[in-house]
Amino acid sequence: MRRRDFCLAMGPAASAGLLHGANVPRPAPELVIRMTNNRPPILLSSFKGKVIAIEFLLTYCSHCQKASRITEMIYREYGAKGFMALGAAIDPTGDPDAYARDQGLTFPVGKVAHEVCLQFMQHSVMQRLLMPQAAFIDRNLQIVEQHGGDSFFFGENEEKHLRDLVSKLVTPPGQAPASTKKGGAKKGA
Repeated sequence: MRRRDFCLAMGPAASAGLLHGANVPRPAPELVIRMTNNRPPILLSSFKGKVIAIEFLLTYCSHCQKASRITEMIYREYGAKGFMALGAAIDPTGDPDAYARDQGLTFPVGKVAHEVCLQFMQHSVMQRLLMPQAAFIDRNLQIVEQHGGDSFFFGENEEKHLRDLVSKLVTPPGQAPASTKKGGAKKGA
């Protein structure tokens, strides 16, 4: 069974129907991730100067859980090099703290409204939203790549795709990215 057959998240219309793909690269709009337990919200702009991966997720989605665990591995590997991972649950009744604890995550996981995810990702309300959704932001707060749940990115070589992308983004201009630790298919295969 294909990944796109899983984790379908349909929601109310939120923005003027975007009927085309997202513009990439583009400036990342401000994003406020609401945290629980009286913790202050996280503002995306506070991470300017870091490479950021934002995973929009459903707390009950097995594909989101797998993606989060892989993101955690890459976060531990590249965090000291300027990589920041953020989780944003879009299911209104989900518990992001329990999700982070159950998946062994050390990066912040909070909540955003379904409509916020659609707007941030420039996702049409006329298309199915397949989870997870991930945006990758460079040090200047530009969205340079984004992928939805039906993308090759989340397929068989998900860890390699993420490691290759993060390695490229955290590497200073003029230097070659570090070689990847694990093999796999070429990007886009």
